[in-house]
Formats: sequence, C-alpha cells, structure tokens
Amino acid sequence: MSKPFTTITPIFDKLMRGDEQMPVGLYHLHLLTAAQLTRLHYSMGSYKAIRQRLRVLADNGYVVIDAVPQKFTRGPNIYSLGVKGIQHLRELGFDVDKSVRASKETGKGYQHIEHMLELNDVFIAALRVSALDPRLYIADDYKHERELKRTPFKTMVHGSTYGLVPDGYLDFHVRREGQRDLSLPVYLEHDRGWEREKQFKDKIAAYRAFLQEKPRNVTVMVTTFTDFKRVTDLRKWTWDELHTDTVTAGRFRFALLPRPSEPRHLLFDKRWYTLASDQPIALLGD
Repeated sequence: MSKPFTTITPIFDKLMRGDEQMPVGLYHLHLLTAAQLTRLHYSMGSYKAIRQRLRVLADNGYVVIDAVPQKFTRGPNIYSLGVKGIQHLRELGFDVDKSVRASKETGKGYQHIEHMLELNDVFIAALRVSALDPRLYIADDYKHERELKRTPFKTMVHGSTYGLVPDGYLDFHVRREGQRDLSLPVYLEHDRGWEREKQFKDKIAAYRAFLQEKPRNVTVMVTTFTDFKRVTDLRKWTWDELHTDTVTAGRFRFALLPRPSEPRHLLFDKRWYTLASDQPIALLGD
C-alpha cells in the first residue's frame, strides 16, 4: 500500500477534476480506464505513471478500482471517484449530487460498463478537439448521460410512456475572427450493437417528440464501434420511423468510428451518413 497523504497535489487533482487546460476528470466522465485518463490529459507514454497515481489515490480512498467483467479472466481496471474523492470535490464547491457515488459505477454488469466506457471514448475525442485546431473547442455546457438521467424527457410512444435519455450533449464551436463563433450543438446516441429493431425504433419515435422542442440547428450524432452493417441497420430503422417527417429525419447523422477515436474522426473525416444519401460526409467542412 502506498504512503497516505493529506494534501491532494495537482498531479492527483488533475485525474479527479482536470486542470485549466483540460478541466475534465473522473468527476465529469464518472468511469474511466487508465488509458482513457492518459489519452485525456497526456501522451500514451505516461500510461504507467498514470496507473501508479491512480493506485495511490485508490489506496488513500479517493478513487475506487473495479474491473470490466470478463467470463474467464479479469478485465482491465476501471476507476471512479471514492468517498474521499467525492468529499474533496464537494469541499471545493463542486456540485456533487447524492447519486454520485462509487456504487453507481462499480459492480455493474458488462453491458452497463462497456457502454459507459465506449461512450467516454467518444466524449474524450470530442473534448480534445482543441488539440486538432486551437480554433475548435467544446462549450462548457456539455452534459454526460449521467447528468441527463436526472431529467429524462418523457413522451408517449405507441401508447406507452417513454423516458428518453440521450447519451450526451455537446456543442462544438469554431472561433472565427471578427464573427460570431460557428456552433454545432449535438445530442449523442452511442450504439453498442445489442439493441433490437423495435427498441431502437421506439427510441427514434421518442427523439421525434424531443427534437420538436429543440432549436432546428441541433443534430443527433448516432455512433457505433460495431461494424458498417450496424450503421446500415440503424439508418434503415430510423428511416422507417421518420420517413414521413423529413425535417426531423434530416437532423440525424450516423458513423462507424474506430476505437479509440480521435477528434478528426468526429469532425473532418468523411464517415458520417445522413438518411438522404449513401455518400459519407464530414461533420464539419474544411
């Protein structure tokens, strides 16, 4: 066990809440691997050092270590805030909801954990857009699935109440000299390939009502790491549900992303598909 400490130094604080350059950490993304935290803040050459720092935080009660469930072997370690970490951030004035506790993240099933980790891969790629071009940034009002779960959007779908919770909200900005920033607000829907056709169509029906209350410039980004056939299926199911509402249908984009993803995969690679065309486009132009 590592030596106890009484003061959180910046190198440890950075993992829990980020720093001025990247104000994001376990507090914001809830459940991360050491590789994800390294990618968020450092080059991958720092991976071993980050694992050691996380072990120190865990030994002192600031972080909880779990593992991705595997059938025959122990999966990679995953990290969430521990009791002391939550207390530390609360004392700094962070809004730590009662639901933010290690038991929310650890001891969960494979599907829950893998969805959270895959979703965070997409979030990390988005949050790092400034590394691609300093004119790019994510607005501070981004929201993770865990925050959106506090206020699900409720509507009727095929005669039953449906509580829609998008996987995230992001607002990409491009600074323009002498002009207002270009803004691309998006809701994120990350698919792991296990939802069946009816489940997904019900979700899209709920999105129809949800988007009617949102500004017309809001886009829904549907991402997956599965395969291109899955993208084809998701597009078809969405079209089946929305083909009579071409305005709402035009607000969806679909992409097969590599894992881990980089900022350029999200914004500038021609890998996004609309419902109107089989030709891939970039989310942002050149």
